[in-house]
Amino acid sequence: MLVYQPLTEQEAMNERFQLMKEGEYMGFVLSSEDKMSANSGNSMMDMTLRLYDDEGKPHDVRDFLVFTKGMMWKVVHFAQSAQIMKDYEDGKLCSETAMDKRVRVKIEIEPGKEIPIDKLNGKAVGSKYPDKNKVADYIVRAEEHQSVDSDLNDDIPF
Repeated sequence: MLVYQPLTEQEAMNERFQLMKEGEYMGFVLSSEDKMSANSGNSMMDMTLRLYDDEGKPHDVRDFLVFTKGMMWKVVHFAQSAQIMKDYEDGKLCSETAMDKRVRVKIEIEPGKEIPIDKLNGKAVGSKYPDKNKVADYIVRAEEHQSVDSDLNDDIPF
């Protein structure tokens, strides 16, 4: 028997489009797939991150790391946040090395874009997709930047 909480259609839609507030959140790489972008043929990682809001509720947010010179800043920030810089520096960063890694992200809300006419499916012209959360950047976790002083023994009198 499946275990679930029955929701009305309205409750289900509210849950589907519930956004996190803009800010920083902890999470991990839930899934990732190495791909080539359809339009330009660039290498990329298509990732789903499981993030947790201030109440501990999980939110899955999709992000794409595109390996182009103009987007490498985000790839580097991801590797730093996930603490896998050695894989990045060795040219071995990929979905396999990213899986299950913990990250800190900066989340923004992206306004919904207008739905193309051929995809309206009965909706009014000018209708928009719902707003969504997007990963604006990856944040280096504080423990990565602890100074050498933190390794000193506080019991040593000076």
